[in-house]
Amino acid sequence: MSFYIAGTVVFAVMAIAVLRVSSFFGQPSSVSARASFKINAPELTRLPAAASTSRFNAGWQETVQHGQIYDRDTDFTLVVTMPTDPGVPQVRDYSSEMSSLQPLIRTTFTGMGATTYYDLETRFGPVRAANFQINADGRIKLCVSYVSRFDTDALRYKGWLCEASGARPNFTALACILDRITLKNPLPTAAAQTFFDSRASRSPRCTAEPVSQTTDTRPRRPPRRLY
Repeated sequence: MSFYIAGTVVFAVMAIAVLRVSSFFGQPSSVSARASFKINAPELTRLPAAASTSRFNAGWQETVQHGQIYDRDTDFTLVVTMPTDPGVPQVRDYSSEMSSLQPLIRTTFTGMGATTYYDLETRFGPVRAANFQINADGRIKLCVSYVSRFDTDALRYKGWLCEASGARPNFTALACILDRITLKNPLPTAAAQTFFDSRASRSPRCTAEPVSQTTDTRPRRPPRRLY
């Protein structure tokens, strides 16, 4: 019973977050199939690909997809946001970031025990990732979500990687995929272009480590009684 109550609360929080994101971006003034980003990863290039770029008052958002979340096969999605004014600070919460990804909203999140978080290192900067699983039309897929933690607001990204049904995603493999992001068209802002060019010249990092526990999780002991 508690599982269903928790699930209801989670979806309520997700709905609020989606409304927040929608109110921030509003309706796009234009949508184009012209893409700037591509991923040169052999495990993805065999999958059907789609891309779109949307222009909002707040900036640009580009989505690149390989495969479909409802398919039995692997699927990967990259969502890149490039604000018009990168100087405006943005508070980024992991749960809120992921709840704004519409394809995931249309599926059902199912529990898979304690969530495992990883810190990924890529040539573009650090990325936080976490495991989850979904029920897409009765098909259970194991997935990893990710959110960039770059030292700039000019360009940031998020998305997910789901392996074929029954397979468990690998955090290091995700880091290596993100290392293979390249450009095929110029970016819409000078700040995003400068950041990308400076990081793309780096050597691949492609590593993943579990997030370090920063709190004391040891069971509390009662204080010693003084006699």
